[in-house]
Amino acid sequence: METLSKTLGDSGINTSEINSFTVIIPTYNRGEIALNTVKELEKQSYPSFQVIVVDQSQEAVPDLVNYEGQHFNYTYHHINKPGLPNARNVGIELTTTEFAIFLDDDCIPEVALIKEFNLAFQGHESTLALVGGRVIEKGSNIFHERASLTGGYVTRYGKTLKNFDTDASGECEWAAGGNFSVRVSVFKEVGGFDHNFIGTAVMEDSDFGYAVGRKGYKIRYTPGPVMEHLRIPTGGLRQADPAAGMLYRAHNSVYFFRKYQLKRYLPVVTAYLYAVAAKDWLTGKHGIAAFYYCSVGLIRGFRTELRVV
Repeated sequence: METLSKTLGDSGINTSEINSFTVIIPTYNRGEIALNTVKELEKQSYPSFQVIVVDQSQEAVPDLVNYEGQHFNYTYHHINKPGLPNARNVGIELTTTEFAIFLDDDCIPEVALIKEFNLAFQGHESTLALVGGRVIEKGSNIFHERASLTGGYVTRYGKTLKNFDTDASGECEWAAGGNFSVRVSVFKEVGGFDHNFIGTAVMEDSDFGYAVGRKGYKIRYTPGPVMEHLRIPTGGLRQADPAAGMLYRAHNSVYFFRKYQLKRYLPVVTAYLYAVAAKDWLTGKHGIAAFYYCSVGLIRGFRTELRVV
């Protein structure tokens, strides 16, 4: 204990205010990239934590499998069934700490990321269950869509609005899936992530935030825990055919609105989805096949059996 106490003191963290954290990194066909992210975690200023990699890749990277953490306990776990919600749930089942942090496999976490998540929970009552951190993505405003917002929200026509790159902090509806921390007990209480968010898993993090909020817990965005998202163009949730992504977007949007008893908004959600397909077709982002995939996704979204919330 003398060594741990000394380490905590050197970190500027009061020994009575330290929480236990596990960093969970789902990865898919990005072994070398995930390995770099794991190595970056060696620089964390927080004195004691664990790291779990949940790998869904067809072929494992030996250096990732056999990695030995110098400053944390490391676990590698391979699963055969690909799917981001499933990988997140598997990671939690392997967790023995009070809090979990989920990171994208293609990121550079700042050295104080875990320390800042710890501070975020220390400053609030136990009803705070989910904290989203800052996401920096150079050359893109995808995580900074509207300056007046803090965190994530869902519009009544199905668009997810995000501002996860701001100095402001406050309550929100959901936290970005690539950089958030959650109380493990609450994660299990709400049943984890919903497997019905298929393919690119768009809106799976919005859904999780809604599930947490429906149980009476609070969700906040705070700018302290910072990571840079590299947005590697291959592996992960990237699609070989961008038009096919409309199937998942349409399915998941319709399923989300059905799940939370917001069916009255489905006509405008449908119109918005076709408008997105039209815009992307006209700008050359998608081929005309996007309209077909959108239609298929809508039909499947109406047919998917709802998970009870």
